Amino acid sequence: MVQSSLNHTAVPSLGNRAPVELFTGLQCPTPLKEFYLPETGELQTVPDSDAIDEFLEKLRSSIHDMHKDVEDQREKQRLLNKKRQRGENLVNLQWATLF
Repeated sequence: MVQSSLNHTAVPSLGNRAPVELFTGLQCPTPLKEFYLPETGELQTVPDSDAIDEFLEKLRSSIHDMHKDVEDQREKQRLLNKKRQRGENLVNLQWATLF
């Protein structure tokens, strides 16, 4: 069990590849093909590493977009505060408030 784990674990010295992957030329299987979910009482299949990479990229992109929206809102508020400080008269009307 331990030897199998060592052979199937990616290591930095091999370019983040597992020894079994380099020696056989095959993709390294996940250590756990399935794992048990107690709340459903079923086995859940583990996605392959390519799918996990796609999930992570989507997550990173989503987090980046979320932070960009917050930064944009902060910049907008900063500029409004700067204008108020200079004494400029700001009117904030929206179309719905006119009717």
